[in-house]
Amino acid sequence: MVIVDGNVPSEGDAEHCYLTPVAAPRSGQGYYTLTAKDGAQRPPEISPDEAKLSQSDSEVAVLLEAYEWITDQGLQVATESIEVILISNIGPCTGCKARLQIFYGDLLAAAGEVGSKVLITVESIYNTPEASRNRTRGNQIPTTYGYPDSVATPYTVLGQQGTYWRYQLPQLH
Repeated sequence: MVIVDGNVPSEGDAEHCYLTPVAAPRSGQGYYTLTAKDGAQRPPEISPDEAKLSQSDSEVAVLLEAYEWITDQGLQVATESIEVILISNIGPCTGCKARLQIFYGDLLAAAGEVGSKVLITVESIYNTPEASRNRTRGNQIPTTYGYPDSVATPYTVLGQQGTYWRYQLPQLH
């Protein structure tokens, strides 16, 4: 979800804000895979196995969609802020957390290239019992879903109470 100047997107409203299509698991491809020859470079702390195993995660497709909308249109219409919120069920894996950080840096670079001074924030919101969860994937490759220092945020919707986790990436300049 891309919120521009506080405008929360709704279905079919892509003029002043953007709601990326929901990406199915194993739908990721392209620049943010961390494995493509012409894509974002894999950070050294992300193992080649983790990058390869998570290269088709849905975050890969969603980040590319959001980046393209923001650079094609969002930076032109924003006057104050662009908030990117990645919404998922268990939080991003280790590889996707690196992808989010690269995506954030790419947004700031794109804003600088066009002279935009809008505040850009990137955050992850997810609904799981724990803030973060250590797991193994595939051939016993360790990963951590979610962020250990995310903030529990209670909510009430239609009389039902619950909690979701919210993590805002540290501000980059």
